[in-house]
Amino acid sequence: MTSKIPLGALDAAFLFGETRNTPMHVASLQTFRIPSGAPPHFVSELYAYMRGFPVSAEPFNYQVAGGLRGKLRPSWEIRDDIDLDYHLRFSALPYPGGERELGILVSRLHSIPMDLSRPLWEVHLIEVLEDNRFAFYYKMHHALVDGMTAMRLVTLSNDRADGFAPPIWAARLGDKFAHRPSQTGFLEKLPELARKELEALPDLYRGLSAVAKAAVGMGGDANLTSTTESPRTLFNVKIDGQRRVATYRTSLTRLKTIGRAAGGTVNDVVLAACSGALRRYLAELGELPGKSLIGAVPVALFRDKREGSGNAVTTLLARLGTDVADVRERFGVILRSVEAGKEHLQDMSEAAAMNYTMMMATPAMLTMWLPDVATQMPPMYNLIISNVPGPRDTIRFHGAEMEAIYPVSQVGHGMALNITVVSYTDQFAFGFVACRDTVPSMQRLAVYMAEALDELEKTFLPKGKVTPAKSAGSTRRQAKPAGKPKKKSSKKKAAGKAEVTTPKRGRKRPTVKAAKKKAARRGKKPAA
Repeated sequence: MTSKIPLGALDAAFLFGETRNTPMHVASLQTFRIPSGAPPHFVSELYAYMRGFPVSAEPFNYQVAGGLRGKLRPSWEIRDDIDLDYHLRFSALPYPGGERELGILVSRLHSIPMDLSRPLWEVHLIEVLEDNRFAFYYKMHHALVDGMTAMRLVTLSNDRADGFAPPIWAARLGDKFAHRPSQTGFLEKLPELARKELEALPDLYRGLSAVAKAAVGMGGDANLTSTTESPRTLFNVKIDGQRRVATYRTSLTRLKTIGRAAGGTVNDVVLAACSGALRRYLAELGELPGKSLIGAVPVALFRDKREGSGNAVTTLLARLGTDVADVRERFGVILRSVEAGKEHLQDMSEAAAMNYTMMMATPAMLTMWLPDVATQMPPMYNLIISNVPGPRDTIRFHGAEMEAIYPVSQVGHGMALNITVVSYTDQFAFGFVACRDTVPSMQRLAVYMAEALDELEKTFLPKGKVTPAKSAGSTRRQAKPAGKPKKKSSKKKAAGKAEVTTPKRGRKRPTVKAAKKKAARRGKKPAA
C-alpha cells in the first residue's frame, strides 16, 4: 500500500493558490567555478554522472495525491517510479554567457508553472557561463518546502570533506527532512490536536486584539504595525504569469558593520536598504505614496526535527519608513516597528502563531482565487522581504566551488514584487522577483539597493570607515572591451548581476575655459 502524508494547512494553501498566473514555486540560483585542470567537457560529464542516480530521497519522491490534482483533500504520496529525465534538465547559454543571458533564462524558467501530476521539483544544469563557470537553478513548490528548508536541501549534497556526494534526490537524508507517515489515525490524534488548539486560543486572541487596537488607534503599542495602514502602490495589483529576475550581492561583514553602528541588526539594515531603494524607485516613477510602505517579513518557527519539509513560518509586519526623507530617522522608524512586531509574536505559542499566520494570509489567498479582488481590497502589506540563512562554509560539488547563491522567490496578485536575501560565507545576496509587465524597469532596484547601502554607511559610519562594496562581479575578472579602457561606472559595478542594466551617463558639458581654448585653436571667437 502506498504511504500517504497529509499536507498542513499552510502547505495546502500554497497548493490551492497555484494558477497559470500565480505559480507557487520558489527557486535558488547557484553559480560554480569549474575546477582548474578539469576536462573540456566537465559540465556535460557532470550531467551524465547525475543522471546515473535514481530518485530515492524524500521529499523528492513525494507526489501530490487527491482529487482535482491534489486540490481535494491533498496529501503526499511516496513514489518509487520517478522519471528523472523530466526533473533534471541541461541547458546552455548563448554567447557571451554573461549575467544578462543567465538572467533572461532564469526569468523564463521561473515563469513556467510546475506540473502538479509529477513530483514538484526541477533541477536545471546550465553551462557556457563566462569566466569558466556553470550554474544550477533549483526549483521547488512552496507546498513542499519553505525557504529555509529549500536552502538546506539544495546545499545538503555538497559534502564539505570532499564534495563528491550524490545529487540531492539520491542523498541519504535520513529523518532530517522527511515527513514520515503517521502510525496514528486522525481520530486518535484528534484529542491532542484539539488540546493544542484550545491552549493556543488565549495567545491568538491577545495577538489579534493587539493588531485590531493598533488598526483603530485604541491604545496599545503605537509602533506595532496594523493590517490596515498599507497604502496602495503599483505593486498591489493583478498580475500575469511572466516574471523578471534581478540580483545584487554585497558582503555580510558590511551589513554587520552598519548594523552595529546604527544600533540594529543585519535584518534591520536589510529593511533599511530596501526602504531606500524602494523610495527612490517609486519617486522616479511618480508613484511614491505619502504613507509608509509595509513589508511582510517571514519569521521561522521551531520545527520538529522529524518533520523537515513543509512550512513552519509566521509573519511580522514592519513599517519601512518610505515616507521619511532622513536616513537616520527612517532607520529609527524601522527599528521601532520591528521590535514591536517581535514582542507581539513572542507572546504567542507556536500553534497560535501558525493560526495567526493563516488568518493573516487569508486575504492574500483570496486574491489568488479572485484576482480582481486585488484591485479592490486595501492591501495588508505592500511586498514580502524575506531573509533566509544559507551555508556558512564554502560549498564544493565535485571539485567545483560554489561562487554565489541567489534566492528566486514568488509573487502573486496584490503583491507584484518580492525581495529575498540569502547569506553564504561572507556574502549576502539579494534576489528580486517581479511581474514582468506590472513592475517597470525592475532591474533599477538592484542599482538603488547598492546606493541605499552606501547612503547608510555615510550616515552611520565615521568618515574613512566605510566598508567597500562587493558587487556580484567583484570576485572574478571582468571582460574588458578592446581599445582604450573606459572609466568604470560606480552604478554598474554595484548593480549586481542577472538582468541588471544601467543607463549610460550623458556626455560631460565642456567648461567655458575649455571652450575658449578650443575656439582659439580653430581661430574662431568663442560664443559669449
